[in-house]
Amino acid sequence: GCWRNGKLYPFGHIERTEDCFKCDCDEGGMQCCSLFFTPVAYDEKNCKVVFNKKRCDYDVVQKNDPSKECFVYSRM
Repeated sequence: GCWRNGKLYPFGHIERTEDCFKCDCDEGGMQCCSLFFTPVAYDEKNCKVVFNKKRCDYDVVQKNDPSKECFVYSRM
């Protein structure tokens, strides 16, 4: 298997790791890519970015009322 962040994963395809990556594990090691995109264009003055581990994505919410989402212009 392969180790990632202190956890042993079996050989083969891993659909989702605990830290929100999709990986392939073989004798040569582990290759992973993220399941989330980072917000890069939003109202930084009035909004903040919060990682939602359940959905493996970032939420962009209002600083003064986190129950309200902000519009995101672009993600990377």
